[in-house]
Amino acid sequence: MFAFLVMLSSCEDKLESKNFSDLTEDNFFKTEGDFYAALVGLYAPFTSGWGDTDPGDGTWYAALYNANNRTYFMKSVVSTDELFYNYSTNVINTFAWGPSTWTGGDESTYPKISFVARATDVIDKIQNSGVNEKIVNQYVAEAKVLRAWLMYILYDFFGPVNVKLDPATLDVNEITPRPSSAEYCAAIEQDLKDAIATTEFPDKYNSDAENWGRVSKGMARMLLLKLYMHNKQWAEAEAVGNDIMGMGYALETDYANVFITKANDELIYSIPCNASTPNWYPQHLFPANYTSGYAGSTNIVRGSGWYDFYMPWTYFDKFETKDLRRNTIIYECITKKGKVVDTIGRDNGLLGAIPLKYTSITGDGPEYPIDVVVYRYAEVLLSVSEAINEQRGPDDAYQYVNLVRERAGVDDYTGLSQSALRDSILDERARELYCEGSRRQDLIRHGKFIQNALDRGITNAQDFQVLFPIPQSVIDEGDGIIVQNSGYTE
Repeated sequence: MFAFLVMLSSCEDKLESKNFSDLTEDNFFKTEGDFYAALVGLYAPFTSGWGDTDPGDGTWYAALYNANNRTYFMKSVVSTDELFYNYSTNVINTFAWGPSTWTGGDESTYPKISFVARATDVIDKIQNSGVNEKIVNQYVAEAKVLRAWLMYILYDFFGPVNVKLDPATLDVNEITPRPSSAEYCAAIEQDLKDAIATTEFPDKYNSDAENWGRVSKGMARMLLLKLYMHNKQWAEAEAVGNDIMGMGYALETDYANVFITKANDELIYSIPCNASTPNWYPQHLFPANYTSGYAGSTNIVRGSGWYDFYMPWTYFDKFETKDLRRNTIIYECITKKGKVVDTIGRDNGLLGAIPLKYTSITGDGPEYPIDVVVYRYAEVLLSVSEAINEQRGPDDAYQYVNLVRERAGVDDYTGLSQSALRDSILDERARELYCEGSRRQDLIRHGKFIQNALDRGITNAQDFQVLFPIPQSVIDEGDGIIVQNSGYTE
């Protein structure tokens, strides 16, 4: 792990250097630089990188937010109607997965459970370091948000898992049962509330270029909002959403600018990308013979892509023609094979729309130094609108969803019943947040994830598939202690 920390922390001149080859428990966690180096290691899963060899078990795993089909981000997208995985080996679109479908590095989300234990260790050692209390408080809060974030991701995919939160158990090899959902979610909630209550923990880093990419109170509140929405705790979701709305975030005037302008005021968290840890998402979208195509008024000129994914036309048709968000999607392009130049669209060769989103890309890729957007203020507005509607009906809910619609250039919602607004907000989230990883969660929360699959002709989709299976290797190792998610058998 320390070798990994050397690589990631070497660029930080503001923090004192340390000879990592000489590290021991007696000389580490003694300075702010030590705290920072340890925290850098906890950020490892939350990147857009192609992957790294895990320092614990030696297996290569893709990062959670890489656009590869095996990742948390892409499984969240491809398991829904918004993106189709364009390969015959696809089991995600077809709901053909089981406990042994993904093995080794192909299952890149569950193994991140080890980083929860590492966060627990970092928190414990910082708390017992004897360093200045204010510095300790800041770094403990940051580590708790990272631990809670990873626990939420695991909960989203697998339900509660047997994470290690007690530092006294870190060296104990005994396998423990999975906790209840209530116990597990209470631990996430406590970590986030602790961070929010920490005076020394910054509200946000949008105006701090040097620290952009670190989690903050804004991120803590966003994760708390995600947890409450997941569990349909509507009053709690509304309250924390209101807290976020008081933090100075704002919608960008132009939707496309959200994905172009680094650290803009709409962003609550995005993953910083550069030449060494790039954004691979656009490369997966372009047809093999692509040369150019318009996203709005921007001509995207580049060479061929991998054409792994496309947006089905049925999903593209959710956007009204006047919807300005369509300006970030390419639905007609020019291809060239030899001397043959074709213009292709939905009726003559383009399998689906190209949901580019990041319209500032230049050059042939395959990687681009454009930050990967994870959470933003528009989702807060839509979530608060939904939470209000679930509690009190449409009247007070319209204002927030309509702010999002006004930016998109479409008409306000008005005169809807509670159930109609519920469905309309779900559709609005589909348009506003397309290919940002929220669609699966949204459909599950509305009880429509499986029905949505059945409606697309996926006849083997089953109710229990709202959760992914615990990997069979974990079940085998648990020898009856760790219980598989309901419905899955080997």
